Amino acid sequence: MPIDEDNDMSVLSYNKYLEDDTKRKKQKITSEFEENGLQFLSEIERKKKRNTLIQIKLIPYILKHCKDIYTEEELKSYSLEDIQDIYNKIKKENRNIFLKFFLFLFNIE
Repeated sequence: MPIDEDNDMSVLSYNKYLEDDTKRKKQKITSEFEENGLQFLSEIERKKKRNTLIQIKLIPYILKHCKDIYTEEELKSYSLEDIQDIYNKIKKENRNIFLKFFLFLFNIE
């Protein structure tokens, strides 16, 4: 089969098309990854901000009732779950006597 110039040009143009198509697809995938990454990053930042706001509300109560045990810097370094556990423990210990009696009487936690 003889190779002529016309056939050679069609192979070269097809090769060029494939290279350009591959570049476009790579750029599209890259931009999708970047968009998803930015979206996930903004969700993480929103969650962190929300958790910080919750911590800010709980820390003064903990400090008020356990000043000698915890410091503010120490509490700020804890995770939200740890602060909520400490808060719930203190809240449970500081219940009034009538509530404790009522909960004990009906075996409610």
